[in-house]
Amino acid sequence: MNQMLEKHVETRSDDYWKKITEDFQKLHENEERIELQLELEETQRQMKEVQKEKEKAEKKVEEKDQEIKQMIQVMLANGMSLELISKSLSKSEDEIMELLK
Repeated sequence: MNQMLEKHVETRSDDYWKKITEDFQKLHENEERIELQLELEETQRQMKEVQKEKEKAEKKVEEKDQEIKQMIQVMLANGMSLELISKSLSKSEDEIMELLK
């Protein structure tokens, strides 16, 4: 009877420690998942910021291209040659014609 009782206590004790170990592992895994989730959210936030900055930069480039296009049109309207405009802007005549499209 005593051996049975010892075996029962031993088994229960093993089960108890096994459960504690499993619970600890699950807790650790959940902690890692939470950390990864937070990193992912931070990365997504940074990507949105980068996208906003990219859109702002693209808008500025578009505005500058429009200004250059208008400037070239004024130069042409005032009789300036494409060759002179090309030299003035350090762009090829093809690049200038592309800007005017």
